[in-house]
Amino acid sequence: MSVSSFFIGLCGLGWIIAYIEALRLGFRDKSYGIPFITLALNFTWEIYYTYQGYLVFGSHISTYVNCFWVLLDAGILYTYLKYGYAEVSVSKTVFFTQAIAFLVVCFIIQHFAFLYLGIVNGALYVGYLINFLMSFLFVRMYFRRMDLKGQSLLIAIPKCIGTFSTTILFGIIGSKTAGGVHELILYMGSLIFFTDLTYIYLVSKKMKSLKAACLGGQMAQNH
Repeated sequence: MSVSSFFIGLCGLGWIIAYIEALRLGFRDKSYGIPFITLALNFTWEIYYTYQGYLVFGSHISTYVNCFWVLLDAGILYTYLKYGYAEVSVSKTVFFTQAIAFLVVCFIIQHFAFLYLGIVNGALYVGYLINFLMSFLFVRMYFRRMDLKGQSLLIAIPKCIGTFSTTILFGIIGSKTAGGVHELILYMGSLIFFTDLTYIYLVSKKMKSLKAACLGGQMAQNH
């Protein structure tokens, strides 16, 4: 296995774990585990670059990883459409219309990014912009929700590791396919990494707080 395949595989595994956990929590908590804006951008990015990647690179490891991501994101999107309505103050018609319209807009964004940047830079830079937005919105979701519904360390930590692995590959080591080292990816990846660490800290802190409150309640009942 090449160095590039190792880091791409690590990225794929990290995100797969995070997606599976987001899907599990979505059904368990009757909510959704990934903010819709970045979920829609991610979903359309994965579909678009799975197709374009297969046309250009054929049966590459990134193509298989993207295919798996698409399937998992489709499930997470279903949890948003099924349960997300409860967290907004609009009618169901408006809710579904907005969701469909945004998905269409996201496909258009992916297409024009591809036309302007090409398949490698388009996938790389748009992917990192989506990733940064997702990290920021995870922190926002933490403060917006009163509890940890749809959130866990099994989403936060693998997501952090997955993105950091490709930051090392494209921002430090370099990849022939990607045209060498991309310093901008290193800067973007570093911002994402520290934002992810912040989210991990917040979720961990809230988990400890909820656990302490639960233990305190049990002790009070025993007395």
